[in-house]
Parts: sequence; structure tokens; C-alpha cells
Amino acid sequence: MRKILAIDAGGTSSRAVLLDMTGACGGFGRAGAGNPTAVGIASAVDALGLAVERALGGAASPSAADSFVVVALAGAATPPFLSLLEARLTHLGLHGNIVIEPDLLGTFSSGTSGQHGYAMIAGTGAIAARVSDGRIHTVRGGTGWLLGDTGSGFWIGQQIARAVVASLDGLGPSTALTPLLLKATGIERTGALRRGRSEELSQLMQELYSLRPVELARFAPLAFEAGEHGDVESGTAQDVVASDILEVAASGIARVLAAAVESDAERDVEPDVEPDVDGCVVLGGSVLAAGLARAPDIFLHRLRAAAGGSELVMVQDGVVGAAVLALRHLGREVDVEFHRRLTREVDRVRSPAVCE
Repeated sequence: MRKILAIDAGGTSSRAVLLDMTGACGGFGRAGAGNPTAVGIASAVDALGLAVERALGGAASPSAADSFVVVALAGAATPPFLSLLEARLTHLGLHGNIVIEPDLLGTFSSGTSGQHGYAMIAGTGAIAARVSDGRIHTVRGGTGWLLGDTGSGFWIGQQIARAVVASLDGLGPSTALTPLLLKATGIERTGALRRGRSEELSQLMQELYSLRPVELARFAPLAFEAGEHGDVESGTAQDVVASDILEVAASGIARVLAAAVESDAERDVEPDVEPDVDGCVVLGGSVLAAGLARAPDIFLHRLRAAAGGSELVMVQDGVVGAAVLALRHLGREVDVEFHRRLTREVDRVRSPAVCE
């Protein structure tokens, strides 16, 4: 029997699900970041291989079983990445085709059985797209940590780092983010000086500069924590610095979404460009999930305005969509009811999955 694997290769974590043509799921696996742009080719392939191995039940199969694998991935899949991934999957007994699809399409197809609409992902990066006839039609944002992605996990993490460093350096206001970031980096606040600077500032600078820039995204949740609880030590109910960071982040994300949704007339495009499509806006990524759950007053009205009246649908990740894309490649029609059943099946096998 053909083995169908659907993989969502994220910048922070990856997920894989084993399924058949009926939509029944036989296993689920989760592992670390599977995006080669974010973590490098070798690390990404290791993570994807581990997620697949767990979905298969933890053991490689020596048989040359026919397989079909779809990977929802951000960015381009380079020949070295594809070669190493193919070798890893072959080692696991998967000798069939590997198809790479955009992560935006995986996210979109996780939220709807429709083939027209919009997708927005704000996780490590921030990117939006218009989907038409089941394919990516127009992309906005996603230019990366160096050139754009305002509101992304990286951007929020960088703003947190800058705010805390400025506060410790006497160049910015006090913020509840300071003790949170020091704790997250394992630095104790002693008040001691080193060469005219506080010991904790010197250690924090060393720690932050030792990271790859994109790794600052790991600190993004601290903004939501400070925004919710403020500074416990000082009794401040709401941290202004953290709230300001989230306000700008929400505006940046909404601006990218609006650029994907706005009408062709407003963009003054050529007349042969496909007109606006009807459909929902599917939202994905850790920043949007946290924003809607933990800071809805900041995020929700901006997203609704950017969506232009379209329904907003939040999804956990893109693995259901990757499964939808795999089945459609194999000729299976995915209607509303089938999509619901497939989503329930993925959730069923996802729940007991171990998060190593």
C-alpha cells in the first residue's frame, strides 16, 4: 500500500502525518525546525527525518514501499536540500516522489477546503498571499529579518532585546521585559559593574551577539507575557514598552495582509492581472496565534480591517493543508465534509504525539 506523508516544515518546529487516500491517519510526528533557510540544510533534514520517523512509528522500514511525500516549506528548496532529504527519506523506506509546496498554501489548505482566498503567516517571519484556483497567485512580505518582516517573531524578539539593552544602559525606560529576558538567557541581576557597565548588561550583550539573528524570535513570547502581566516586582499592571512593541507588530502584520487583499484598482495593476478572489483569510504562525489569544484588543481589529470583510480562520499549523495538497496531487477531491473529517483525523493522531 502506498505510504502518503504530509509534512509541515516550520521555522521553529516541524510536523509530519502518515495517511491514506481515505484521509485516515496512521501516525503523527513532531520535531524541531525543518526550514533550511532558518537552521541550515543538515539541521532541517535531521528534523524532518525525525518527524517522519515518529509518524511512521519510530522505526525505518527496509522495504521499498511506494510513497508520496508533500512538504509545505517556506522559501526555495535548493538541490542540496532536496538531495539530502531524499536520501534521508529513502533510508526510512520511502522511495517515491517528493513534492515541495509553499508553506502559505499548506496554511491556507489547513483552514479551508476552498481554493480561493488569502493566507497570512506571522511566525519567525511575516508573509501573506492571495490564493487562486488552489495555487499561490500573489505574495506580499516575507522579505526576511534583514529587509522586512515587521511584526514577525524575529522582529518582536529584536525589539525586546533592544528595549532591554537600552533600559540596562540607561538609554531607555524601565520595562518588565528586562527580568523576563535576563531569566530567559540565564543571567542573574547582581548590580556589579564590569568596565563601567553593569555585569548583566555585559553578559546579555555577549549572549545576544552569540546567536544567529533569526534566533531572536525565541524571545517573542516575552512581549505577550509582559503585556499581560506587567512587572510583578513593581506592581505595574501593564508594561508600556511591551504593549508598544505589540502595537507596531500588529500594524506591520496587518499592513502585509492588506497588501495581499486590497483591490486591483487600488494597486493600479495591469488589466490582464487576475481580479480579486472571494474566500476566507486563513491565519497561521505563532505570533498570530499568541496575538489573537493573548492580545486580541491589539491584533483583532487590525486584522479584520486588513481582511476587508473576509472571514478570519486561525489554524494551528500547516500539516492538515499539506495532507490536503498530497491527496489532491493523487487525484482525491477534498470537499468541505472531507476536509472536516481529515482535520479531525489529524487532531486525533496529533494529541498523543510526544513533543521531544
